[in-house]
Amino acid sequence: MTASSCSSPSVSEQKDDLEQAQALIERLDYRSAQSICDEIRQYQTKGDARDAKVLGRLSILYMKLSDAGGHEENIEYAYQCFLEAYSADSIAANEYYSSLSIDEMPQGMLLAGIVRNTIRIPDMEESDSVAIK
Repeated sequence: MTASSCSSPSVSEQKDDLEQAQALIERLDYRSAQSICDEIRQYQTKGDARDAKVLGRLSILYMKLSDAGGHEENIEYAYQCFLEAYSADSIAANEYYSSLSIDEMPQGMLLAGIVRNTIRIPDMEESDSVAIK
């Protein structure tokens, strides 16, 4: 894993590590995948090194780890990564989540639902409607 070097790994290295975590999840090696995700989350949530697509990918992997019955906090980590992704670059985050594969859509939809249910986002109809009497 490249994320274990002394300095912060580049975004490219983090993306490679996330692909390795995905492969580990597919091989049911959840402990190793969890370790990679946790380390990358540490890099992404410190300082200004946030990357929306890395955070988006990380959120989906945490949802997969949650599905596997891993640590209870994985949904919270996914939630935090989702919010951080949009905070870092909302356009890139939106591009990432709207291009999820069919296999990852269930995790993406569940995560978006969790976020919608915990954060009050006014409906377009509420803000754009005019009462007619």
